[in-house]
This record gives sequence, C-alpha cells and structure tokens, in this order.
Amino acid sequence: MNKVSNAHFQIVYDGPALDLHEMDVNDLAPALLAIGGLMEAVGNVLQGDKFKITVSVKGSFKTGCFGVDMVAHAKNIIVDAMDVFNHGSTSAVLNAAGIIGLVNWGGGTLIGFLRWAKNRKVSKTEIMDDGIVRVFIDNEHYDIEQQALEMLKNFKIRKAFEALIHAPLTREGIDSFSILSAENPTQPILHIDSSEALYFIAPAPADEEINDHTTIVSLQVVNASFAEGNKWRFSDGSNTFFADILDEGFISRVQSSEEVFAKNDILKVKLRISQWLTSRGMRTDYIIQEVIEHRLAHRQIDLFEHQGDEP
Repeated sequence: MNKVSNAHFQIVYDGPALDLHEMDVNDLAPALLAIGGLMEAVGNVLQGDKFKITVSVKGSFKTGCFGVDMVAHAKNIIVDAMDVFNHGSTSAVLNAAGIIGLVNWGGGTLIGFLRWAKNRKVSKTEIMDDGIVRVFIDNEHYDIEQQALEMLKNFKIRKAFEALIHAPLTREGIDSFSILSAENPTQPILHIDSSEALYFIAPAPADEEINDHTTIVSLQVVNASFAEGNKWRFSDGSNTFFADILDEGFISRVQSSEEVFAKNDILKVKLRISQWLTSRGMRTDYIIQEVIEHRLAHRQIDLFEHQGDEP
C-alpha cells in the first residue's frame, strides 16, 4: 500500500494512575483498536466499503518513546502522531478524522455531539442548508451533517467510542482524555473529564425484525396457563415453545370452562411467527391469532379396522 495522505493527531490519557509513565495494555490496546475501527467505519460510510483506512502508531515521540511495552513520558500516556494511511484522497481521510473529532473541523463532530447531548432525548430536528441538521434538545441546539448524525445510529461506531473514551476513564486514577493537534500540541482540540465518560456508553441497539409470517399448524398443548397474560406452552412435534393467545373468543370459552383440556390435546391454530435480531442474538416470538379447532387427546378406535385373523 502506498502512502497517499495522512492525518496527524495525538490522544492523551492523564491522571495519578499514570505517574509511573505506564498504562495497562488492557486499557490502551482496546482504545487504539477503537480508533482504527472508527476510522474504518466512518470511511466506509463516506466512501463505500471498498475504501480502506488503516491507523498506525509511530514509534518515536517528542517527549518520550513508544514501543511494544507501551512506555510513555511524564504523567501522560501519549499515543503520538498517529498516521492515517489510505487508498483515497487527502480530503477523504481528513473528512473521516474531522467528522469523528480527531482533527480540527469546522462543523459538528460525532464526539462533540455525544458530549453535547449528554444522553438526553432529542426534542426535534430541522434540515438546514447543505445537508446540515439542527438538532434540538430542550432550548439548545447542535448543528451536524445529516450523514454524520446517521452514523451515531451505527452500533459499531458507538461501541468504538465506548472503548476509546468511556472504558479508560472509568479506570481508577485516569481522569481525562484529550486529543491534541500534531501542529500545536499545547492547545487540545478536545479535553474530556472522567465525569463525562458516561456520555459515551453505547446504548443497546434496537431489536430488528428479520422475518414475519403466518401459517396454519396443529400444536399439542404441553402446559395450559389459565392466569391472565400468561403464555401457553406448545409442541409442534419437533420443538416446544411458549406462545401468546390473542383469540379473545377462545380465551373467553376457557375462562367460562366451555373449553376443557386434557394432557396432549391438540389445537389447530393460525400461528404468527416473528424472528428478531437483538443485541443478545436471535429471538423468535410465537402468537396464536386464532384457534380454529380443538381436538381432544384421546383417539377414536376404528370399529371396522381388521384386528387379526378370523377364527
């Protein structure tokens, strides 16, 4: 890969826990990986999946050194002059770094928005000129590019901010996180105290429905629940599962004892099956919309069935 362009910046963690000029690799490594993940994710949104940005750490520092042991200078742990290499143009790299908030940027940034929002609920939004969205919370507002605002819905991006800012600042003795410009390291682009760390916790993603269909099936009653709101347990012959019953007429007959159940009774039903993608993995919901038929468990004997050899 050829070096086409780069954006230089420093990230700085500070606090009494760093007086020995060392930072636990379990804290620093996820933070560095988070920067790489942020640049890659934002670059992909801006330029497409084929656009790649990689982040590397230079091994020399103005005030110390950086090596495998991750030793830095004085009270601060500094990851200095991080070079961002890519296959695209200078503006693409700087746009990605700027939107995140890693370099000086003329507009709203992802870090800036999260810090301003403080986990508060958005009141309303207004579309301004040139793709800018004005976001209102109470009587305050923040202007940010619409594309950048959409990025804040990306769970991967939000988890990266959590690893970069929230996780280190919750460690005892780490008080602040700063971003410095390589050109002017004495003036922080951004300085965040540990009291603000909670603003960068990634919220759980909303459940996403990925499949929904309704079918007619026969189910065997495994466990009938007669308490209001409780789910019944059924078997389809292969699997058992709990299901809500929304057929009010059937529920009314059950409550008035018009429907009498025995073990292994069978219900022919209209069953809605919904599958969801959640933060914990796949989930399937079962809802019985209508009970079509109730068959008793005992089976009838066919009097005309041949029962053996004739005498």
